Amino acid sequence: MNYKVRKAFAIFILTLLILVATTSYYGIRGIDNLAYVVAIGIDVGANENLLLSLQISLPNGGESSGSSSQSTSVVVESVECSSINAGITLFNSYLGKEINLSHCKVLVISEEFATQGVSEVLYTLTNEIQFRTTSNIIISKCDAKSYLEYSAPLLDKVSARYYEIAPTSSEYTGYTESITCNEFLSAISNNFSSPVAILGSINSEATQNQDLSSSNVTSYYTAGQTPISPKNDGVETMGLAVFNKDQLVGELNGFESICHLIISNKLKNAQIRVPSPVKELDFMDLYIEFDDDTKNSVYLVNSTPFITSKIKITAKMQSMNKNINLKDEELVSKIETSAEAFLKENIMNYLYKTSKEFRADIDSFGLYASKYFSTNQEWEDYNWIHHYKDAYFDVDIDVNLRSSYLLISTDEESE
Repeated sequence: MNYKVRKAFAIFILTLLILVATTSYYGIRGIDNLAYVVAIGIDVGANENLLLSLQISLPNGGESSGSSSQSTSVVVESVECSSINAGITLFNSYLGKEINLSHCKVLVISEEFATQGVSEVLYTLTNEIQFRTTSNIIISKCDAKSYLEYSAPLLDKVSARYYEIAPTSSEYTGYTESITCNEFLSAISNNFSSPVAILGSINSEATQNQDLSSSNVTSYYTAGQTPISPKNDGVETMGLAVFNKDQLVGELNGFESICHLIISNKLKNAQIRVPSPVKELDFMDLYIEFDDDTKNSVYLVNSTPFITSKIKITAKMQSMNKNINLKDEELVSKIETSAEAFLKENIMNYLYKTSKEFRADIDSFGLYASKYFSTNQEWEDYNWIHHYKDAYFDVDIDVNLRSSYLLISTDEESE
């Protein structure tokens, strides 16, 4: 009897194991049960608090041929909602799949919404365990929904890699800065700096700034203004959105962004166009990078900040006027002096713009000023941002036209 019981029990266990191994469990959440979000858009809603837009990746959604097995398409869906969490719940119900934010690469917030404050949105998302705080934050001059709809490379297919690559242009242009949600939140939370975000917009003939199209300094554009003639309207990032605490207060163009990177010691390299010391109303292109780290100092004179910056730049000639002989040391010195004067003027204008107009310390000068206070309470009572608007600046710039880069002469003919 005992043998028969043991045999029956063994058969039951074996049958149960076979059933578990060969039967799909409904509760398991696989790729077919999830909707992966590539980008999030936040706009001011018409009837509710906000309009939430999600750019959702559709694996194998596009036709693929040959070896293009990774072909991916996307869809943009929007919903009026009272909060982000409420909107995601509505999406889950509508899509029949669970929204997953683990692959989100960028958060796009419209300028209209950003002027009201963005801290609630950011804290809500960072409280979501799936959301990566390394996602970039973009402030769009158009509505965020349209930005997501037009966010596509020249090819028809879009993937998360597109959003990973796009912000890195800051490393070789200096026209913007790659800002993550984590960096933005850190600047909001501390009491010695102000946050910035990437500035983006749709580029079309309607948005292009015709007044600047004849300018010799193309870096004076902001996002959406560049005179590029794409086959189809597309988005671009150029410039920075400036915040006082969590509210948008202004924007910087491409060259002002270069000035910010120089002062904050973040510049990788950039190309600038400086006035020629030889021919009036003519310009030269210089490739610049740091020769040494920027040295910033803050002094308090009767509680008023006096800020100094010492900058050393190495420059490489990229274009120049005809018949310029760069063996002439005096001429080289004139080019360096012209570049120094041009950079100093623009950096000074940038610094006073951030302090007087925006009242935002996006270069973290407050970190240098805090050393004068014994306790954190004394520092908070001083109210750095309030005093920053009264700051005075002095900028010392040294440009070295690297001799190993110089062309011998533009009018010499090869023998």
